[in-house]
Amino acid sequence: MYDPSLALAGFRIPSDILVALDNRPLHFALQPYHFLIRLLHVLSMAAFFGGIGLLDLRLMGIRATVPLRSFTEHTLPWLYAAFGVTVVTGATLFLYDPVHAGSHAYFTLKLLFILLGLLNAALFHRSGLAAALIAAAPLPSGAKVAGALSLACWLVVMITASLNVEGPPKVLLTGSANAAIVR
Repeated sequence: MYDPSLALAGFRIPSDILVALDNRPLHFALQPYHFLIRLLHVLSMAAFFGGIGLLDLRLMGIRATVPLRSFTEHTLPWLYAAFGVTVVTGATLFLYDPVHAGSHAYFTLKLLFILLGLLNAALFHRSGLAAALIAAAPLPSGAKVAGALSLACWLVVMITASLNVEGPPKVLLTGSANAAIVR
């Protein structure tokens, strides 16, 4: 069975760097709070993804009756806060066990798409946001493209994060095996 994570082997963080980042005293100090940090990471990530998804869909022209200026004024501070909490808790989870977390097949790809999502946001904020805020309906095509790219980047981040949770199945069930299980 083909494992797509093998194609990403060249993108992984070198193991000697991961071992150098390993800090056992920090690991043991965080151990009683690990589940709380993970919970906060998942909740803040969900809040960020939900908010950025709504903003991206708005930029793409969905719910165009909602004024973009008021939407961004209310949404962006929450997005910044949720993203900040996600970064801090994500870095803490990484430093809790860098060898384990950094060895996941899709970890580096996730980091790459986070960077691409941030670059897209920075470029749009710098070059297209002002025009989109003053535009009447329909928004400029640059806003639609930025929204679509952003949504795609953050979807890939969520997918790669989900793929990092667990490895591929060890056994591939075939049609005859499935039929035997169903009976």
